[in-house]
Amino acid sequence: MKKLERIWKKKTRIAVGIMSGTSVDGVDVALTEISGKGLATHAHLLSFQTYPFETGIKNRILKLFSARAEEICEMNFVLGAILADCALKHLSGVGYRPDQIDFIGSHGQTIYHLSGAPGRENSTLQIGEGAVIAARTGVITVCDFRPADIAAGGTGAPLVPYADFVLFRKKGKIRALLNLGGIANVTVVPARLEEVMAFDTGPANMVMDGLIRLKYKGRKKWDHEGRIAGRGSVNQNLLKDLMSHPYFSRTPPKSTGREIFGEAFVKDLWDRSQRIPFEDLLATAAYFTAASIHLSLKKFVFPTLAVDEIFVSGGGMHNRTLMFFLGNLLQPVPVRKLNELGVDGDAKEALAFALLADATIQGMAANVPNATGAKRPIVLGKIIL
Repeated sequence: MKKLERIWKKKTRIAVGIMSGTSVDGVDVALTEISGKGLATHAHLLSFQTYPFETGIKNRILKLFSARAEEICEMNFVLGAILADCALKHLSGVGYRPDQIDFIGSHGQTIYHLSGAPGRENSTLQIGEGAVIAARTGVITVCDFRPADIAAGGTGAPLVPYADFVLFRKKGKIRALLNLGGIANVTVVPARLEEVMAFDTGPANMVMDGLIRLKYKGRKKWDHEGRIAGRGSVNQNLLKDLMSHPYFSRTPPKSTGREIFGEAFVKDLWDRSQRIPFEDLLATAAYFTAASIHLSLKKFVFPTLAVDEIFVSGGGMHNRTLMFFLGNLLQPVPVRKLNELGVDGDAKEALAFALLADATIQGMAANVPNATGAKRPIVLGKIIL
């Protein structure tokens, strides 16, 4: 406990943020220098790297959605060791020792997330055992951030809005931070934290990546730069059907994931689209992502918040076809990559969980009730000494 107190009193903390998202591409590791307290916290990204999952591990993770308890139990510890090893490998590669790190903030890997399901309790499950990370690295580890928000009446997501507000608010501007991982989520950042609006808009890369895996039987993981989709044409009938999904009419706060737009959704789409050329199917899936984001902003954000600019992060920002669709649909609001603000757009979520871990150690609430639906602000995460 004295070590925690020493960290709490330090003007500058060195932290590692670890993130594995719904795309299950790999482990993002962000080495971060953090200073200041509360909403006056500042973060400087020192280094960042993504460590791809081995194919066998990725397939095991993807199958956890419907796995037996035995497999989930084991993978919790297997993944904890992988996350720890990635952190250690990154530190070694950039010339840091574990004893120079104040703490690790690990999101882990979400394998199921229930939010607003009729007749079901809001609940969430992230694996990647934090005790294994702490034991292997010798570094205090903060993990399992979402359950505290759910316990306070929220949906447990999105949690990145706290970091978005701390890092990217700008006086006189209303910014929207759009992250395109497996799922697309947006944070609208006005002048005050209490006014922040954030929610999951629907799928981002998840549907497109799923179609690629089915088409190429796992030999190809994604549509590089959106090149295949760029050769296709949008099928308007299929698009209309996709846009009728009930998730898009739900009012925020709301969150979603693989349980709605994952394997079953993609397989159904694949089965009923066999007569559509694959390039057209992928173009339609890309436009579906862009259109669902546009619809969400048009229905739930633009009527009350005049967004000045949109900054995009996550793997989807590299999909040129998706970015082209977004730019067209959202004009005249400019759509830019987050890198223009001096932060690597691929690193944002790993950086965010380093900041969330810092808030936990400071004893500060880091959920945004307006975004998650929680009854009150609450300290997130569990600290493993």
